[in-house]
Amino acid sequence: MQEIKTANAKKTPPVKSRKDTKEAFLYRPQPEEKHENWLQKSLFLFQHNPASIVLLRLPEKKYIDINKTVLRTFGFSRQDVIGKTSDELDIFVEQDKRQLALKQLMQQGYIENFEMKFRRRDKTILDGLFSAEIIQHREKRYVLVVITDITSRNLAQQAQRENEEKYRTILETTEEGYYEIDLAGNFTFFNDPVCALLGYSENELRGMNNRQYTSRETARKVFQAFNKVYRTGRPTKEFDWEIIRKDGTKRYIEQSASLKKDSSGKPIGFRGIIHDITERKQMEDALRKSEENFRHSLDDSPLGVRIVTEEGETLYANQAILDIYGYTYVDELKNTPLHKRYTAESYADFQQRQEKRLMGEAGPPEYEISIVRKDGEVRHVLALRKEIFWNGQKRYQIIYQDITERRKAELKLQETLHTLRKSINTTIQVLGIASEARDPYTAGHQRRVADLARAIATEMKLPQDTIEGIRMAGAIHDIGKISIPSEILCKPTTLSELEFSLIKSHCQYSYEIIKDVESPWPLADIVYQHHERMDGSGYPRSLKGEDILIEARIIAVADVVEAIISYRPYRPALGIEIALAEIENNAGTLYDVEAVSACLKLFRNKNFKI
Repeated sequence: MQEIKTANAKKTPPVKSRKDTKEAFLYRPQPEEKHENWLQKSLFLFQHNPASIVLLRLPEKKYIDINKTVLRTFGFSRQDVIGKTSDELDIFVEQDKRQLALKQLMQQGYIENFEMKFRRRDKTILDGLFSAEIIQHREKRYVLVVITDITSRNLAQQAQRENEEKYRTILETTEEGYYEIDLAGNFTFFNDPVCALLGYSENELRGMNNRQYTSRETARKVFQAFNKVYRTGRPTKEFDWEIIRKDGTKRYIEQSASLKKDSSGKPIGFRGIIHDITERKQMEDALRKSEENFRHSLDDSPLGVRIVTEEGETLYANQAILDIYGYTYVDELKNTPLHKRYTAESYADFQQRQEKRLMGEAGPPEYEISIVRKDGEVRHVLALRKEIFWNGQKRYQIIYQDITERRKAELKLQETLHTLRKSINTTIQVLGIASEARDPYTAGHQRRVADLARAIATEMKLPQDTIEGIRMAGAIHDIGKISIPSEILCKPTTLSELEFSLIKSHCQYSYEIIKDVESPWPLADIVYQHHERMDGSGYPRSLKGEDILIEARIIAVADVVEAIISYRPYRPALGIEIALAEIENNAGTLYDVEAVSACLKLFRNKNFKI
């Protein structure tokens, strides 16, 4: 803000305090200063002050002027405020504090930074510092009030107190040891679990250096770890070392460390977490002792076994893995580059797995690879990888099983299934044509039902194999009608009770015709159930709900829709809207809710056409 100069070159400082505000507000020009210039400067200082400034006239205590900050902070307009009193505006929340502030103001003529709460126009509350002074001007008395909004500051302080309390509670209740040390390695802060772990009291441990509870060799190891953190600025992964407790017993701890900095970013120490891993270490020692027996079992294993480092270097390979690769000696395996031992695709997969492991991600415990033997033959191998201890260090054991013959058998099985499905498909087509030949009015009915049922199943996101089974069953769901007299099938008038019972028997006939057909799907059961209903009112067995195959429930919906929209000897085609209304009105009662929902979506949202 530009400073204001009077005629005698004295400077008026920017408005910052109650005194500054008073002087700026009551500032008057020297005789030689232009009136307009004085007015602009005074108004600028008053209106653009970041604090809320109010001028009241005594004794009536009415507001005679306010600055823009009052309007922004309290939400009033000038018309709301000018000529009103504080009581009329109801801005003071704590009346007891208000009276105390007024009393002090009347006694000493001023008050500074009295904290209290104020009420905005929208009834929300703000925290403020209240400053005021009684001033005399031209034989009249005024009160100049300055209110500084400290709501954000108070909220920040409260949040800080809550965070401090939260972290204090965590440190006091956690079982993990938390510590802070200076750059020399002396304790500056720690929680109770650290004391319990080392066996010292708080007073004994404060200021203690790590060299006092470690051996010389361990102290060197600890220094190297912390020095790396200091040089790189990066936290360490957890590392373990041996400590010597106050009573002389030894324990193993696992520790993390990160750099502690002051507000300027300068390193001032370290902080981290420690916990006791003695029991784990003892278990690891026991494991190492049994390693020799374990190695003998690897030598005699019929499965290929390699022990490798994290980088993939072979430390051990048994005879079985050499046989899989066609090598005679272990050195042949070690000295053959990996990209020559794998096919190009398997080598690319290996590189991706390796990259993830080096970044700290766990790789898959089981995967398949294609290897290239010494004689050039490609073999398929199943690999099982797990972490072990080998000679006291963390390594990886990979077990190899040659699955080449299994792969060939699976491929042959897939080819057989493909041939079988083609054969079944041909059989289904023949049966469908045979059934429709008996009933010219339903020609194409089974095909249309199959197409709609497949679309419904796809909309329901069922597995592709299930969808294919539904299509197959839909194409022959009325195959049993070849056993029904054609004069009944084509009768243009109402069927008698006996005739209708014959019609209903087509489900049983369908089942009998195809029950012995070899198929990967339960085709016979699907066609047997396609006239069952969710409430048990269907036929032939009055099945209910989940007792009906989902494939049959889908075909039931497709069958009803196609039948209603198609011409029959005893009635004309009724149209798609009537068909959709039928399944919608009876969803959950007669028809499967999900199948109905998918069918409605196909016709109404996706313009499906039969």
